[in-house]
Amino acid sequence: MKAWSIQSDRASLAVTETGAHLSDVRFALGDGRTIEPMHTSPWEHEALPRDVPPILRVLRGDFFCAPFAESDVIPTETRAHGLTANGTWQVTGQTQRTLDLLLDGDVMGATITGHYEVKSGQAAVYQRHTITGGNGRIPMAHHAMLKADPPLQLAFGPHVWAGTPSTAPESPPNGRSILAYPQDITDLTRALLADGGTVDITTYPFADGHEDVWMIATDATASFGWTAATSPDGWVWFALKDPRILPGTVLWLSNGGRTYPPWSSRHRHVIGIEEVRSYFANGHAASIADNRLSRRGTPTAFDLAPGGRIVINYVFGVAPVPAGFGPVTDIRPDPGGVAITDSQGTRLHASVDRSFLTTTD
Repeated sequence: MKAWSIQSDRASLAVTETGAHLSDVRFALGDGRTIEPMHTSPWEHEALPRDVPPILRVLRGDFFCAPFAESDVIPTETRAHGLTANGTWQVTGQTQRTLDLLLDGDVMGATITGHYEVKSGQAAVYQRHTITGGNGRIPMAHHAMLKADPPLQLAFGPHVWAGTPSTAPESPPNGRSILAYPQDITDLTRALLADGGTVDITTYPFADGHEDVWMIATDATASFGWTAATSPDGWVWFALKDPRILPGTVLWLSNGGRTYPPWSSRHRHVIGIEEVRSYFANGHAASIADNRLSRRGTPTAFDLAPGGRIVINYVFGVAPVPAGFGPVTDIRPDPGGVAITDSQGTRLHASVDRSFLTTTD
């Protein structure tokens, strides 16, 4: 598989030619440990049937989606997550720490470029996608995936709503979902299950053999949006975004709940923490239509226009944490980065360039 690599003293990764998926993402924690928290599919070295789309052949790390989820509007594109996640990218510039790519082909008439960067002294990955021109409305998103073995403790920045879509992502005989659909979730520690019980969805995994989706609408008045996942292995993963650009977070809980190939009940302990402007993962048509979120004031699609320009910035990184560090309760600006605080009041610093979130070139 062809890919291009960049690295610094604290972070390294490769970006695949097909789909521009982030591969082999490694972070040096600064205490002698190096970790690889991002997920890669269990079938990466298998010979798959010819009808398996590129996105599933490459599936790993993080990738940019245009459109996000099902492509059911663009007549020439039927693959999940669109041309960006399935098509070919070309290099337009590369240094040791930066990579610039151009998507081969357009999306609804728009040209899409990707910028990838790591910085000295920072255990973080920076991405910027620029969408120029085009015509029509489209949902877009980042599709980060983490390994969740052992379980992760999840946390989210200020948000105004959480819930599940109208229908479950899987049902017998093709699979199994266990959350209740639809529901508004007012307490993330007591989400409704289909069987009438409740479950704490701030810890994942919380069950086996299921495929579920839920979503948070981020408070657009926050200076930046954040998500975090604390591992008992002594690190916390965090992501930062502009909530006015990506106003939602979709949580994809993939733990053996799809029985059909290539999933075959073996895609386990995977969580997608997907920063989106979309209506859940319901697809292009659902996201540009009137829906539950848009009626609440949360935008679920971008407007493309000839001569227009959309810039989507996204940063994720890791920081080492002391023994007993719990779920994150706050991430706020700190000189030279962010301050991350857990439920016990333990505070740590992560070096990161927050200005990247508002940079447009």
